[in-house]
Amino acid sequence: MDAREATKVVREYFDSIKKIKFLFDVRNVRYDESDEMWIVECDVQNIFDEEPISYLIGVDENGEINYVEEIEDEIED
Repeated sequence: MDAREATKVVREYFDSIKKIKFLFDVRNVRYDESDEMWIVECDVQNIFDEEPISYLIGVDENGEINYVEEIEDEIED
């Protein structure tokens, strides 16, 4: 599995759970050697929402999603 395949797994995951059209933007993809999985950081935005939701998704070498974590973007004052 490479970064492109891991990103495709994540996109397919969101395709399967979303009931309406959405925008999908990959922010970063990296391989975590200690956990032996790809970490995909992405933004997902429903077409009617103003702001996207950011996620970290762990994808193992078998193409299985190990976790999905919502990222809270820090807002600076």
